[in-house]
Amino acid sequence: MINNKKILAVVTARAGSKGIPGKNFRPLLGKPLFMWSMQAALDSKYVDTIVLSSNCEECEKIHINWVEELEVEQQNRIIFWQRPEAYSTDTSKNEDALIHALISTDQCYGLKHDVVINLQPTSPCRLNGLLDKCIEKYEEGNYDSLLTGSEITPFLWQKKDGKWEYMMDNVWRWKSVPTPWLDNKIQDRWVLDSNSDCCKRKMRQEFGDEILLHDNGSIYLTDSKILLDKECRIGYNPYVFKTEGINNIQIDKEDDFLLIEKMIETKGLESLI
Repeated sequence: MINNKKILAVVTARAGSKGIPGKNFRPLLGKPLFMWSMQAALDSKYVDTIVLSSNCEECEKIHINWVEELEVEQQNRIIFWQRPEAYSTDTSKNEDALIHALISTDQCYGLKHDVVINLQPTSPCRLNGLLDKCIEKYEEGNYDSLLTGSEITPFLWQKKDGKWEYMMDNVWRWKSVPTPWLDNKIQDRWVLDSNSDCCKRKMRQEFGDEILLHDNGSIYLTDSKILLDKECRIGYNPYVFKTEGINNIQIDKEDDFLLIEKMIETKGLESLI
């Protein structure tokens, strides 16, 4: 709880990964992958209730054995919800599982939560108290949602109609321009700046604070009312919390496991939270 707001953390670990079979329970630094997210929620000083939302039998077995080894007080904070198959397909949205967990926890246990956190197993690294830092930032800024993001270079290209275009040459800007449909009267409006001369593009240092952050899938916080209203983890007033280094890594393919294992070895890590 933070400022009298109760927090529900939901670890979404469905079965059936096609890219890496059995990905969510594959061992990483001595723990099944999804357990790093469970442990991060358990170690938080703000999270009140933890839900594992899964249709994976192996994850359920591991979860049961883990819970049995915990103290009673900790056990009482943790719930397993069988994730409905309708919410467990390749095209299912995480929001479906989050809403199912939020409503079911209320209806079956009478536990009402003001904030829902989604922790995805594929982002196991949340070092240096990352989860609690995100919760504190979310609350102090009076935001309705928060997500983590990794900084990327601004040099983006996109293929349109078979031709590659430099995206930073096509930016919507607020400008004073003539409007032909109003006798060329000068008005302020959004216009698309196009400058195909890539030799004139900015150097990276020139972008200053205009950085780009890529949604890296590690942590999502959402006001529960916003989640139910929009059916989306991102609200109307979100904050993007910048993460760095190993905390940025998402495991989507085999090489990602190799990368994170090498970083663990190089840094001499004994934990990922």
